[in-house]
Amino acid sequence: MRQYRGRILHSIGPDSVEDIRDGLLVVEDDGRISYCGAVDSVSAQNVEDLRGRLIIPGLIDVHSHIPQLDERGKHGATLLDWLQKYIFPAELAFADPKIARDVSRRFFKKQILNGITCSGLYSTVHEEATDICFQTAAAAGTRCFIGKVMMDVNSPKGLAEKTLESLAASERLCAKWHGAAGGRLAYAFTPRFVPTCSMELWRGVGRLARQSGAYIQSHIAETLEENAKVREMHPNYRDYVEFMEDADVLGAKTILAHAIYLSDDEMRRLGKSGTKVAHCPTSNFFLKSGRMSVSRIEAAGIDYSLATDVGAGTAMSLFIEMRHADYTQPDSSISPQKAFYLATLAGAKVMSMEADVGNFQPGKYADFSILDINGIDRNYSLAGMDTDELLSLLMYRGDGRAIERVYVAGSRLDVDSF
Repeated sequence: MRQYRGRILHSIGPDSVEDIRDGLLVVEDDGRISYCGAVDSVSAQNVEDLRGRLIIPGLIDVHSHIPQLDERGKHGATLLDWLQKYIFPAELAFADPKIARDVSRRFFKKQILNGITCSGLYSTVHEEATDICFQTAAAAGTRCFIGKVMMDVNSPKGLAEKTLESLAASERLCAKWHGAAGGRLAYAFTPRFVPTCSMELWRGVGRLARQSGAYIQSHIAETLEENAKVREMHPNYRDYVEFMEDADVLGAKTILAHAIYLSDDEMRRLGKSGTKVAHCPTSNFFLKSGRMSVSRIEAAGIDYSLATDVGAGTAMSLFIEMRHADYTQPDSSISPQKAFYLATLAGAKVMSMEADVGNFQPGKYADFSILDINGIDRNYSLAGMDTDELLSLLMYRGDGRAIERVYVAGSRLDVDSF
């Protein structure tokens, strides 16, 4: 058993946080939390004294791209222009196992340095590169699902796959990695998006995901150009969501990124299906794709949370996504309490992991970070801040400088160990 004494902050719900100024987090040998509360409620012997530090749940990034790490900040006039100019060449390079190993190692190091303990990740079409990404995640100690990208139509040379071969490679990876590393790792079938995937591929994805219990992840309605391409390819469907309904890929373990250009009816149907949405405010802003309406997503009853979407996302920081989530909603406000929820407990819900991670409820795994807010500014005093001030600081000025240590299932992650 390990015990940590410090100021503890975690989400209880969308607009509710628990702030324990002198708190104790008790972690059992199995990596699960047995107690989170005031120090004076339990024995405080053999405790690591972290007074002056802040303990928060591990941040959860529900959508990012491992091979795009070094493409951050490279300007593209449109999404499709940016993909052709930078992203597809970077993904082609993952055919080289040495590149895949180097980039994936640096990717997971940056995640840890930014307090991200759980994530939904894309690899490339390469089976070996995806296997390497899983190997690196296992060594790093993080919690994630990863998928081999699938593309069998309208795809550049070197990335275009044959439908059955794509499905077979994904099935092999799923059999090897879904539930691996004591359940820390999972598989996500990953058709890139409708313009690069045939209906045969989509239906195969739905079948394999149902058989295995694995996830499905993809993109939807990120740009008007994308939507026009979908209408051109599939004129018999009345809208984007109807295509996915017919493919039978929607459901509680499906996560779709962006969802900017969906009608109210499409959103309603997504919500009814239980499908989740990854909100990528920085990426949407950077590529000028558009703005996902939080008010419309919430009205449709869709569970959503924040994502860095590296490399269109220019920084691997959920704190930055928290503030950009507010900046990009001119007709509504995202409170610091809500933003903190979206970066933690909401992410667990989107990834169907809320029974195990997301906050410090006893019985959950001890995925957490220890922060020193003086890493943001030496003039700040943790003891002098009330809850609203502290949440505002994390939201509007927070970044990786504040992260001192990161733990998953009670084990400290070491960026020099893999």
